[in-house]
Amino acid sequence: MIMKTFARYDFYIQLAILVAGFVTESMGVFGGAFYFVVGIPQFVSFLIRALQPEKKSVLYIIYGILILPVWISLLLVVGLKVHPDIAELLLLILIGALFYSPVMAVIYIYDNYRLYKSYK
Repeated sequence: MIMKTFARYDFYIQLAILVAGFVTESMGVFGGAFYFVVGIPQFVSFLIRALQPEKKSVLYIIYGILILPVWISLLLVVGLKVHPDIAELLLLILIGALFYSPVMAVIYIYDNYRLYKSYK
């Protein structure tokens, strides 16, 4: 019952945040803010779902494989100030994510929708 309620609210919240991220980015209010406006709530949602006992979908697993290295790289480069040689490699991951993370954001919301509908 708790996961059903979470899935419903999570889907609608993630969808609203995605729309807000696109609007914010298209207005040019905060350059690059889309990645954080959408990415942080999705990452929190991803972690909450990871701790749930329900079986994970293929899309959820793919999302995790592609997004977790981005957050780990960001933490290491910005938060922990790793050695410059390592930072260069991690920056390649972050640059690649600039291209695929918006697509992954939409895929994550679609997966949330499928999860939400599966509880009806």
